Amino acid sequence: MQRAVRQGELVPYFQAEYDLASGRPVVFEALSRWLHPERGLVMPDRFIAIAERTGLIGDLGRTILVQAGRRVADWHRRGRRIGLAVNVSPSQLRPEFASTMVKFVRALDLPEWTVTAEITETPALSETCEEVETMQALIAGGIGVSVDDFGSGFTSLEALERMPFTEVKIDRSLMRRPDPEADVLALAAVAVARRREAVVVAEGIETAQDVDRAKAWGCDRGQGFFFSPAVPADEVERLLAAV
Repeated sequence: MQRAVRQGELVPYFQAEYDLASGRPVVFEALSRWLHPERGLVMPDRFIAIAERTGLIGDLGRTILVQAGRRVADWHRRGRRIGLAVNVSPSQLRPEFASTMVKFVRALDLPEWTVTAEITETPALSETCEEVETMQALIAGGIGVSVDDFGSGFTSLEALERMPFTEVKIDRSLMRRPDPEADVLALAAVAVARRREAVVVAEGIETAQDVDRAKAWGCDRGQGFFFSPAVPADEVERLLAAV
């Protein structure tokens, strides 16, 4: 992992979030991929937990932010006003992190709210004062804050009410559940988001029926293989050229 960070083996792939009303890609989430010199393309489920345990998650996150941020800034200079989402571990939520991220985005000359920090919904997100203050500092600096994977089991509706955020991503596990309780939970999360004037993204969109369900929940955007898998940056260019 240390070598991968140092030698540029970690690269972003981009998965689009599509506006459900217009059907156009509006945000690209940067997802880590490891171009291993011997093993080839290594997916994040093989190394993110290792990065967390070894304290390298911050270095990994910075590497992806820098590469993806520069790419999106280039797209903006060429007239493509696309948003960027980057994953942030709860362990990164410290005041200095917010300051560094805001400075970097401003240095890229990107408009406010172009970049969103997706806070992964894990038991580590404990709503400490420091974590909440960092999320507030990001928002104050014009960086969106997304509560990722809502509904996967860790963040309750009560916790959602207490957290600062500009976006909620409804976990794919709710989309896969056919039971009415899943609909009730999704609708409740959307209601909380609406009171905050926040955006709601449905993850795990795989079929046209999933699109209809996300719309019925009141979601603004959808993300999943129905629209596009995560792709390298040069394929993003082709996606953008097609709309």
